[in-house]
Amino acid sequence: MAKNFLTPAETAQSFIGIGDYKTKMPVPKIIISSFLAGAYIALAAQVMTTVTHDMAGSFGVGFTSFIGGCVFGIALVLVLVAGSDLFTGNCLLSMGWLNGNLTSKQVLNNWGLVYAGNFIGCLFLVWMMYTSGIWDAHGSQIGAHAVAIAYKKTQLTFLEAFVRGMGCNWLVCLAVVIVAAGQDTMGKILGAWFPVMVFIASGFEHCVANMFIIPAGIIASLDPAIAKVVISLHPTWDISSLNVQAFLYNNLLPVTLGNIVSGAVLVGGVYWYLYVKGSKETSKEPQKAEQTGFQAAKLGRKQS
Repeated sequence: MAKNFLTPAETAQSFIGIGDYKTKMPVPKIIISSFLAGAYIALAAQVMTTVTHDMAGSFGVGFTSFIGGCVFGIALVLVLVAGSDLFTGNCLLSMGWLNGNLTSKQVLNNWGLVYAGNFIGCLFLVWMMYTSGIWDAHGSQIGAHAVAIAYKKTQLTFLEAFVRGMGCNWLVCLAVVIVAAGQDTMGKILGAWFPVMVFIASGFEHCVANMFIIPAGIIASLDPAIAKVVISLHPTWDISSLNVQAFLYNNLLPVTLGNIVSGAVLVGGVYWYLYVKGSKETSKEPQKAEQTGFQAAKLGRKQS
């Protein structure tokens, strides 16, 4: 009878090979794969915005955040089960770097390409939502909610955004670990969904999600009808402060740094130290490690 999960040690060791496989993918494949991941995250963020746009007044902020998390959970299911490359998950390449399989150049090159691809995918979805007219639905309430979410994110202090980024990717990378450990489709889906639901309900910050959410809010705020609704609901807000500079410096930069610290250190570094360092089962030979990672990445699909 086939085992339907890997042990923590087996899972951690598989990431060494997976890192070799990911960093040796051709650049066009990395860009396309990361474009898909950005689009998947953006789709989930838009669904969350639509579902929760009129809930808080009736059900309260806490329950609305929980429902938003439940809906957004589809994001990592699409990324990890359907297959694509997400920057926050690839922070786990730190395990291969710590083990000596990957160079700093390989890790940073992959991170840069995936980050760019994720951003392009998110901006593509911003264009789709803008041209679709969805933000104008329900008396522009959906668009107004998109603006409100984006505005609140750009009002965080640098430290607040950084720490929320840490909390987010701690959970996201744990979801990646759980999915890698699962050897059947349902186990992978649940493993991806629960941690993501928790990070959304907790109010943590994900840099790739914000690559869609905040640009979407900026674009939506330029629509006079949407801006009028926002001002009527929040008369003290200065939505002109919701701009590219606020997006980049008040949110994206600190959140990205927080995501890297928690993903690369609190998950990648800690799990490498606990289960990989000094292990006789982990190969430092690139070819063997690459094959092991590829097999680990595909094993769940074959058995499910």
